[in-house]
Amino acid sequence: MSKIGFKIIIVTVMILSLCSCRITVEPELIPSVTTTEAGYDYVSAASKLSAASGLSVTPSFLENMGESVTSQLVSAVDSGTYTEKTWLSVTGYSYYVTKDILSGNYTAENIKDCSNNGRDLFSVAFVGDILFDKDFRPMVHANEMGGALNCIDKAVIDYLNACDIFLINNEFTIGERGEPLPGKTWTFQVEPDKIQLLKDLGADIVSLANNHIYDYGEVGFFDTIDNLKKAGMPYVGAGSNLEEAAKPYYFIVNGVKVGIVAASCAEKTTSFNPVATVETHGVMGTYDSTEFIKAIKKADAECDILVAYVHWGTENTTVLDEQQKTLAREYIDAGVDAVIGGHTHCLQGMEFYKNVPIVYSVGNFWFNSKTLDSCVITLEVDRKGDMGIRIMPLKQQNCETRLLEGEDARALFDRVESYEPQGVSIADDGLITSAQTQ
Repeated sequence: MSKIGFKIIIVTVMILSLCSCRITVEPELIPSVTTTEAGYDYVSAASKLSAASGLSVTPSFLENMGESVTSQLVSAVDSGTYTEKTWLSVTGYSYYVTKDILSGNYTAENIKDCSNNGRDLFSVAFVGDILFDKDFRPMVHANEMGGALNCIDKAVIDYLNACDIFLINNEFTIGERGEPLPGKTWTFQVEPDKIQLLKDLGADIVSLANNHIYDYGEVGFFDTIDNLKKAGMPYVGAGSNLEEAAKPYYFIVNGVKVGIVAASCAEKTTSFNPVATVETHGVMGTYDSTEFIKAIKKADAECDILVAYVHWGTENTTVLDEQQKTLAREYIDAGVDAVIGGHTHCLQGMEFYKNVPIVYSVGNFWFNSKTLDSCVITLEVDRKGDMGIRIMPLKQQNCETRLLEGEDARALFDRVESYEPQGVSIADDGLITSAQTQ
């Protein structure tokens, strides 16, 4: 008998033996066997999620996330519970971050991924004016104290460095060229190495939308921008044209995308501080809010939380301009999730409009020798993307900025509550809520 014939006989015997046995397969194992053999249908899932979300979801993207995560997303669509927030709760990345990943925009020059901080909250902090010009009192005093950082409470500096995002108003030009603008009373310029002081304070971004960015003319304006770029310090609120001045900057923390835009209407005349146009350089203006509203709507369509940081109001008074109140509401109606103001050199009142916080002015941070209330305003965002707001009470005095505690802190909170429009209640721990909900 040949080898082939022998093998046929053996196989036949085995088949007959199996047929004479009773094989039992547990019913609960059948779906798992089918899924394993056929593989998860990422193509259908991608199609379903694309239709529900408006995103161009690809099978390979879902496959990288895995079957469990993809199944949860599809289940939300099937059950009718899907919302944009589903992406954050299921994947750990918000709808807008997911959109950037899918589109390839995730690595754009105006987006910084700050990764996951490992905490339930992340923080976005804001302060007001700071001045490093060597010819003015703060830096003169700093030299006597052994450096500017010795003039600001260490606890405050540590706090700002621990914040995930921290913006400060860059109330000066940066460079060594140009001449002070003729006829302007106060003009400020600092050496490029002072950018390191911003970094030492913990600054992640600065606003150039103010009334001193043009103190040394066109040369000083562009030197400021060039020196910030060289130092790797992001900025908002000014540029070589309207498109650049309106451009937002985004941070991604804990899978949530935060956008910041900035504008100014601080000058009573724009002769000292040109406003950017389609063809000319300057700050992002909001004297007429039309272009800034366009910028807000465009940025809002690209992020989870959008903050407008605005230079406005009348200096050295807690009395609000009607323009401040009108503009704040326009910004919120256009899509911002918080309005933070500055320029007045003193704290002003706060309120909520449509549950969105408006801080009319954060005052000075470290700017002159006057005795003034000051603060750090912090937005706190949880894992769901929900936001709260808190104030850290400070006092600027004798060219130093110090943290207030106990009765002194409470007294500052009471003063802020009393300022028009008397719209907030501040807890002893600094948590700010609407006075209307108390």
